[in-house]
Amino acid sequence: MKKKLSLLLISVMVVLSACGQNNKENTPAATNNNAATDPPAVEKTTLTLGTSADYAPFEFHKIIDGKDTIVGFDIEIAREIAKDMNAELKIQDMDFDGLLLALDTGKVDMVISGLTPTEERKKNVDFSEIYYLTSQGVLVKKDQAEQFKSLDDLKGKKIGIQKGSIQEGIAQEIADAKLTALAKIPELILELKSGRVDAIILEKPVADQYAVAQTDIAVSEVKIEQPVEEAGVSIAVKKGNQDLLNKIDGTIARLKESGEIDRYVVEANELVGE
Repeated sequence: MKKKLSLLLISVMVVLSACGQNNKENTPAATNNNAATDPPAVEKTTLTLGTSADYAPFEFHKIIDGKDTIVGFDIEIAREIAKDMNAELKIQDMDFDGLLLALDTGKVDMVISGLTPTEERKKNVDFSEIYYLTSQGVLVKKDQAEQFKSLDDLKGKKIGIQKGSIQEGIAQEIADAKLTALAKIPELILELKSGRVDAIILEKPVADQYAVAQTDIAVSEVKIEQPVEEAGVSIAVKKGNQDLLNKIDGTIARLKESGEIDRYVVEANELVGE
């Protein structure tokens, strides 16, 4: 009898042990099934911005917390575009006249740099809706400001402009003007201070900021009339990239409707003066 009981107990232990083993084997499978139903992690894409950061208050360098940082209201707009796209913004600072080439060759995804959507540029790139209207200013030496009252006063003068800019086209229409086209605005400022150029044509918000920062130069009274379509600035993308263009236009519409772009302009101007 004892032997029979012993055999029975052994049989029960074997069955229980087998069931336990089966449960252990099934547990990982259940875990794997649950893992398979989890949604995949969404990785952020990279959105590369091309700009020429010498054009305050649009884009410029500023030491913030001891670090050289590119700031400006164009940069704030770029950050909002990246945020709406769930993308990480990467900024490439380069000469202005190389921006559209970098766009065409795929080195950057978009260009934001106080860029006017001229008909000539539209042949090679696509533009967003206009996000800001501006006007032109003429920088001169402060002690010579009285000599420059109208556009006629620039005739036959040595004029500095940024290479590849809309101002280059404006200067080319001034009779007998001798042009100096350079890649960076600070280089032009040095040309003006040294007397190698008599005046610099650039967008008025930029001219105003340089005049504030440099006590020996001033914005003259010269007025340069422009059609409305030539007074706006837009964002450029590679020709045919309609998907990105639609996303950019969506962000611009949101920022214009909320008044955020106006706030960015005010804050950028304040930052220049700090």
